[in-house]
Amino acid sequence: MRSFLIFFLTVFISSAFSQNKVYLSGTLKDSISNQPLQFASVTNVTTRQTVLSNKNGFFKIAVSQNQLLSFASVGYNFDTVLINEKKLQKDTLHILLSPLTKSLADVTVYSNMKLSAYQSDSLKRRNDFFQTMSDHTLPVFSNGNSGSGIGLNLDRFYGREKRKKKAIDLFDQIEQEQYINYRFTPLLVSKYATLSADSLSLFIQQYRPAYSWLRKHTEEEDVLYYINDKLKLFFKRKDN
Repeated sequence: MRSFLIFFLTVFISSAFSQNKVYLSGTLKDSISNQPLQFASVTNVTTRQTVLSNKNGFFKIAVSQNQLLSFASVGYNFDTVLINEKKLQKDTLHILLSPLTKSLADVTVYSNMKLSAYQSDSLKRRNDFFQTMSDHTLPVFSNGNSGSGIGLNLDRFYGREKRKKKAIDLFDQIEQEQYINYRFTPLLVSKYATLSADSLSLFIQQYRPAYSWLRKHTEEEDVLYYINDKLKLFFKRKDN
């Protein structure tokens, strides 16, 4: 039985990377107001590629069957979608993200700490996540609030602790995207240059800094210098 499971997983993982790449389009909206979410990050967790939604909440990203997409936006819970054949056949994928709500308990426990907006939101997401972790039926991939997320329960293949670790690793990876979203913002870019909505989206997409770089450069001034340098490259390319 052990050999069979190892063989099954090997075939499963191999097939996930052997599919032909296609471009999947979609929209991201607020689950309550139905308003489009701009500058939300859409990440192919398998390939680590990230794209951003435009002013209409529209995105387009390269995917293959059995790859996982995650969706993150400032002030919102994240969502995940496992790409299957049915989703590849859709014209457009519609994702709804639910706004974060702060509880009185959060405010009370951390009343003596000065939290940034990112820390506050991250705290709420982590509280919600680890509360869900206590549920034995927790899937590795979240059963997203949009109804698009697909749970994939690996209990039959892995022990409970390994399954939890896989879920935590995924959560931490999505939190990294959230951190970039908070540190590298349209408002910050606009301090250095007045760009049209399309140019602003293009710049933020092309020069999105790495999480590791931002963790090493923790001051806003660091990011401003980074933006200034990248704007020079951006305008140089536009002139050529």
